[in-house]
Amino acid sequence: MMQSSSVVTATAVAVLANGLRRGDAALLQRLVLDSAGSPIGALRAVAVAFAIRGYEKAVAAVLRKTGLQRMPSTLAAMLSLFGALRAIRVVSGKEAADRAARLFAPGVQLLGRWMGLFLAPPLAALDGSLSALPSYSSGVWMRTAGLMLSGWAATCTFAGTVAKRTKVAGTSGAPKSVQAVVASPIRLGAGSGEVDQTEATLRSWMLITAAGFLGHAIVPLAYQGWTGRLCQLGTAVTSFQLADKRLPPAVKSSLHPLVVCAVMTNLASRGLGSVVPPWLGTGRGVGDVLFQWLPAAVSGLGVRMYETTDKWYDDAGNLRCVAITSCATAAFSVICTTIAASHPSSPLKIPAPLGLPLTNRSVMSALGIEGSLAIGPECDPKLAVASILITGCIGASFGNSLLQSVVADTSPLVRGLAMGCSAHSIGTAALIADNDPESAAISSATMCIMGTAHTLLLNLPGVVPMIRAMAFST
Repeated sequence: MMQSSSVVTATAVAVLANGLRRGDAALLQRLVLDSAGSPIGALRAVAVAFAIRGYEKAVAAVLRKTGLQRMPSTLAAMLSLFGALRAIRVVSGKEAADRAARLFAPGVQLLGRWMGLFLAPPLAALDGSLSALPSYSSGVWMRTAGLMLSGWAATCTFAGTVAKRTKVAGTSGAPKSVQAVVASPIRLGAGSGEVDQTEATLRSWMLITAAGFLGHAIVPLAYQGWTGRLCQLGTAVTSFQLADKRLPPAVKSSLHPLVVCAVMTNLASRGLGSVVPPWLGTGRGVGDVLFQWLPAAVSGLGVRMYETTDKWYDDAGNLRCVAITSCATAAFSVICTTIAASHPSSPLKIPAPLGLPLTNRSVMSALGIEGSLAIGPECDPKLAVASILITGCIGASFGNSLLQSVVADTSPLVRGLAMGCSAHSIGTAALIADNDPESAAISSATMCIMGTAHTLLLNLPGVVPMIRAMAFST
């Protein structure tokens, strides 16, 4: 332990010295100032993010008071934001609605950029969830892997087939000129010199993280709780940015930056020892604080949905295709996963603590967590997040090949629907990396609609009891 601590300290010194040598300290101001040296842009983004978070909490309070707490507040907030913008468009026109959407844009982009970081806490604590499981044989784990792979293939094929059959003849998707909103990174000002804002943010956090680890090694024991928190936060932010910015697109399609972030944060938390508050679970850890921002990030997707309506909502044929495909795929995924994981004659039958989390594998992580909570305590949200992430990576790597060979239709509408319904945000990111903004725009809206249908399905009377009865049947 002492040797590894010395290595970490030496590395921190080297990173800090290198950063100071190349002048990265001057970039620290770029975390709060724009290119004109004003904090207005950053303050506006943070203020809107807090407003969205406050709105989601207000929606949650209303749901509790009205007895509708089974409806996830994140989903209600997301859909109500989308509905409000569409209502403004109907009443006051497109220009007024677009202006309202632009008011939200700084906060939505800020939350969207860091959504992966907000998802990292349960994944970084995954080892704790796995250690709490009974000891399973290698055969059980192999069947679990087989269920994940075959489940994704079945979901993607089903979604692609339904989309192909329900799309309007001759429809190819959105107009060629559109750009996927999900591809737009946050920019709080381009800054000066040759270092763009994302690079300046990365270098600044590398400097902060190195200073945190060095400080943790030299401060008295009484203050190591605070320096340890800084180390945990810095490791999470820096590793997420490094993986996102430095990994080649081909590597990121199978090794998502969220995986890198979770692994590095887990290792850092272990190395810091018990003097630092636990990363997640006490309500006061760094992971708890980051995780508490996830509902706001999901709520902001309502604005993203509005910004892509010209690609799926405004055309009646496309809307019908998207609605039918998303709802049908949500039901197909839940039913088939439950049967494959639980039916006594299924060759992929696995224990309930592994099978229940897989029920949520085809939706974006935030709503998958909500789905896990709806199913019950044996459905660990951390395992659900892991299954969702792995499914997304599988879809990003093999989705195009499957659609070409099995569905035989790779039009933007079909491709976007199939990827959004089976590989959620990671599949959408892969479409962006493939320079396919039309499909990515449809996929970004589809993953929200698919998640909505999935959540509503789990809240229908009798659905969760049926899932649990099958899972625990002998």
